[in-house]
Amino acid sequence: MSIINNDITFNIPISLKAFSISLILSNIFAHVPLEREVLPFTTVSRWWNQLATERLWYKFRGLRNESRTHSFEKFLKVLKFAKEGKCFHYYGKYLRILELDKLNINYQLILETLECCPRIEVFCISGSRILNKNQIYEIAERLPNLRFLKFPETVEIYDGQAMKALALHCPYLEELELKKDIICDGEVLLSIVEKCKRIHRLNIFEKNYNDDIMIPVIQMIPNLTTLTLYQCIFVSEEFLLNIFKYCHRITTLKLSNITEITTKLVLATADYYKNCSKIMLFKVERQFDSCVEASEKDLKVHLYDCDLGMIINYYIYRKEKLREMRLEEIEITQGCFGIICKGLDLYKLELISITGLKKSDVLKFLSELKNLKNFFIRFATISVEPILEEDKNKIFEMCPSLEDFQWHFQKFSRRVHHEIFR
Repeated sequence: MSIINNDITFNIPISLKAFSISLILSNIFAHVPLEREVLPFTTVSRWWNQLATERLWYKFRGLRNESRTHSFEKFLKVLKFAKEGKCFHYYGKYLRILELDKLNINYQLILETLECCPRIEVFCISGSRILNKNQIYEIAERLPNLRFLKFPETVEIYDGQAMKALALHCPYLEELELKKDIICDGEVLLSIVEKCKRIHRLNIFEKNYNDDIMIPVIQMIPNLTTLTLYQCIFVSEEFLLNIFKYCHRITTLKLSNITEITTKLVLATADYYKNCSKIMLFKVERQFDSCVEASEKDLKVHLYDCDLGMIINYYIYRKEKLREMRLEEIEITQGCFGIICKGLDLYKLELISITGLKKSDVLKFLSELKNLKNFFIRFATISVEPILEEDKNKIFEMCPSLEDFQWHFQKFSRRVHHEIFR
């Protein structure tokens, strides 16, 4: 407001015209965090009122205090009045995100709300309910611009054909999440990805899809950027390796509770995320607990049968250097530790609950890490060789870049030069 007044005072009309450009105003409103701060904009002019109202009605989130505030009841009343032409604005056209998961409203009211909001892109269904095929179709028919249909944990669908409604009525779908209690037949999943070419996020939980389903699925969504598979035990390593063959834009990957996760898959993942400079390896007690979580920056692996030597050897010869490594509950021999120190140029090394190493092994090879800044080691056993003052000084002398390190439960810092006990 003060900017406009100043412009008027100094007669600079170009600034006034700038504030009539929708892109500039939309950018201004996007940085106004609270609704109560947007409200004053509605009184500036007709144009400002239009854009501020769009911002205010962009998203509705139902809250648990509905019984006291009746906010949804008032919200729906305004929507109906607007649709009948009794309001200055057609408020329903501005609504893009509708989240009703915290409310327990009846199904008919849901349909009435969707009838008033033709441009919803993200919709979260309300309450605890079991939805049948006809209900899913009635919802999907009213969401032609849908990008993401969110199902809270309390919603269940047991008809395997129900989700086909998305393929028939929601061609702009970008995210698909099939949680445990959302049943979706394999052929239905194929029809969805075939019709919805914009899907870039796919999350599947506890489904019995096999390679015959999943390989064609990833072939039909080449724009996939995020993939989550949890407890899909019928897919094989062949499918998992094909992810990188067909999905060239994937930036986030999470594969968990799948029996076919091996060191081979870990290396294929590392080869795909070439700029990833951090790896974390954990040993699990059961093959079924294996997990791979990968992004452009981090690679986190839980493996039942981890070939540590093969992984280290891969990173030694890789062009892009590894900078951070964390090994947890893994046996590390003297020779293996020597290869890590001599072959890798690490800035940070964490060894948690490890076995097989002695203090003399660490003192012998640690100096090979010339650029090491942080070193952390905690042994799996309680009886650990204590680190003496001369050992501490020696480690700092051997590693000129080292800023701090932890030996079991003792911390040392080059700057502080005294021990801090937990």
